[in-house]
Amino acid sequence: MSEISGYQRFFAELKRRRVFRVMAVYGAVAFVILQVADIALPGLGLPEWTITLILALTILGFPIAIVLAWAFDMTPEGMQRTDKALPGEITQIVDAPAGNRWPVGLAAAGGTALLLVGAWLVLGRPAPGDANLEADPAGVAEAAADAPAPASIAVLPFTNLSGDDETQPFVDGLHDDLLTQLSKIGALTVISRTSVQEYRNTTKNVRDIADELGVATVLEGGVQRAGEQYRINVQLIDADTDAHLWAEQYSGELTTANIFDVQTRIATSITAALETSLTVGERESLERLPTEDLEAYELYQAARELSRANGEADLRAADRQVSLALERDSSFAEAVALKSVLASLLYWYYYERSDSVVAAADEFSRKSLELAPGLAEGHWARGHFYYRTQLDYDRATEQVEQALRTRPGEADIVGLAGDILRRKGDMRGALARYRQAFELAPRDGSAATMIGQTLGLMREYSEGAMALRRAIELDPGSRTAHYQLARNRVLAEGDTAAARLVLEEAIELGTYYRRGEFRLPELLMLERNPDAAIASLGESAIDADNQFTFTPRSLTIGLVLSLKGDTVAARSAFDEARVTLEALVAEDPTEPRYRSALGLALAGLGRHEEAILEGEEGLRLMPIEREAWRGTYRLMQLTKIYAMTGRIDEAIAGLERLLAVPSDLSKWSLRLDPSWDPLRGDPRFEALVAGD
Repeated sequence: MSEISGYQRFFAELKRRRVFRVMAVYGAVAFVILQVADIALPGLGLPEWTITLILALTILGFPIAIVLAWAFDMTPEGMQRTDKALPGEITQIVDAPAGNRWPVGLAAAGGTALLLVGAWLVLGRPAPGDANLEADPAGVAEAAADAPAPASIAVLPFTNLSGDDETQPFVDGLHDDLLTQLSKIGALTVISRTSVQEYRNTTKNVRDIADELGVATVLEGGVQRAGEQYRINVQLIDADTDAHLWAEQYSGELTTANIFDVQTRIATSITAALETSLTVGERESLERLPTEDLEAYELYQAARELSRANGEADLRAADRQVSLALERDSSFAEAVALKSVLASLLYWYYYERSDSVVAAADEFSRKSLELAPGLAEGHWARGHFYYRTQLDYDRATEQVEQALRTRPGEADIVGLAGDILRRKGDMRGALARYRQAFELAPRDGSAATMIGQTLGLMREYSEGAMALRRAIELDPGSRTAHYQLARNRVLAEGDTAAARLVLEEAIELGTYYRRGEFRLPELLMLERNPDAAIASLGESAIDADNQFTFTPRSLTIGLVLSLKGDTVAARSAFDEARVTLEALVAEDPTEPRYRSALGLALAGLGRHEEAILEGEEGLRLMPIEREAWRGTYRLMQLTKIYAMTGRIDEAIAGLERLLAVPSDLSKWSLRLDPSWDPLRGDPRFEALVAGD
């Protein structure tokens, strides 16, 4: 025969040393392991990175197995180094018929292919909360593309069979509490209250409702109350077949014990009908009686309803109602937790920035957990306290995760987890939580708004606009969705005309937010129309007053008049703003919004060093590292002060940092905003705004 070539000798050695066989077996076994892990691990509740670790170890093990097969043989005496080929052994392998040589090589190739396919299947699966994002990148599709899980349910608002208005709060409270009970069951996917409210008195059939909400079953019910007696009818319907899976009627004396017993029995029957089961902890949670005082219970229900709005009047009315409930039953742990949450919200939205309201949030959240250790509402309240009053994101996250252990299906708690991650700076983590909340509340405009806001901060404007439009479609009265969409159009494309249409629609609907951080005056200044900007302020002394900025009307007028070139009138307005802001700083020197605004007023007056000191103090009090969203506003206003005072190097550095982190700043806003006029022509600034 002819001389054996180098590659023939190499492949003959691979066969002699059983490397091909190892490759075939390893690939096949690895494929099975990866598929079993991909299917089984999510059900075991293990972290998402577990499957990634298994994949990495499997792939890394492949070349190691090949090297070991080359170097060692398994013998009856154990593993030993592979001997050199005997004389003529390589020639015998090379000269063997092709039918003897090819199968083992093909098996090795097949094993390698199986390993690669297994890895591709694992890497290609959608992450939690990201299903169908190729077709729906914003994660806000109207209906789920996949078939709903069998243990998914929408509880429609109960019908008031008594027919009188006085009974309606009782009926709504029953519906609300049943949703709360069902959300404690980990095996169930329960659509949130907000998303089912629109189906009150609906004429749509069950199948259409289920399709819109992405569920397999629907619960309908009616409630009748006569004096101290009640009757409740409920029926569980298979949305696909319209068949009744279960139905029951309950009646008895109107006491909290009886009402909660009925709710527990309904929840237990639903789990049985859907062929799921309750854990011991879930059963104990369902059977817990929060209060024996019916009036306290109804006051708490009313307070909980009011607390869903973020307006100051609603929050204070809710606080009065829950206080009355606690006067009747001071050991009512859920009411104590709600009292804490309301205090945290009053502080967060700047309705009451006092030490006493912070102390109340702390005290009541602690007390709720002392009264009922492990109570989801107590941990939720504690999460609000740490997040909204302390900006302690790690402790807040710990508390919210504890709440989710017992209430995994509660959209509000999932959403709070997203809020905390966003302020911490973890935008991707926040987005995943918001998408999870939207799955639980697919008709909730606020959940879609959170998605749109977060995508905007990440400068994924197209997907953000999609989510915000969906939010407005679901809730046309959402003021936040309107001004966020208006700002999105400016940040994305500099489209001020589109932004104006959105704000005008908000004005027509009565949802325009005159105290927000993006209003008509700001938009008209981007269009360099100072006269229209002043006219848009109107005659009333409305300040921009929100969690991000405090801008007195006089400061806005000063900035507009500066754009107009009326320096004398602008100086007068800036001085009026200075007087207002110095008084506020004296009253609360630790409020960063006041410091930033005072810096702008002083810069307008030409008091450069004082202006910079105030702006820097504002950022020191609220740096990006402490609060990832509000901190960018402090840096943005300081950067504007630098630009106004001729500190060009510092201004450019500030813009570079703002563009490097999630923020409400884009190349288009830099191009349009007159605040950056002092920087135009500088090569560094022109480089920042160049390109798409």
